[in-house]
Amino acid sequence: MEVADTGIGIAEDDIEGALTPFTQVGGGVAEREEGAGLGLPLAKSLVELHGGTLELHSSMCAGTVVVIIFSASCSVT
Repeated sequence: MEVADTGIGIAEDDIEGALTPFTQVGGGVAEREEGAGLGLPLAKSLVELHGGTLELHSSMCAGTVVVIIFSASCSVT
């Protein structure tokens, strides 16, 4: 699953911080936004709890794409 936006984007050096709880990244416009810095870290944790991965791809002034990958598994009982 992919979710994309065309917002201000996240600098490549800030992506790791964006996935860390209680961390807000960026300056300028981002400083005016409210939030606890939990959205992406919470989503990443939930995906990982279900055996998936969350990838974050972003470019400044171009937006962000979040890719969530769940592996297909089949268990026979």
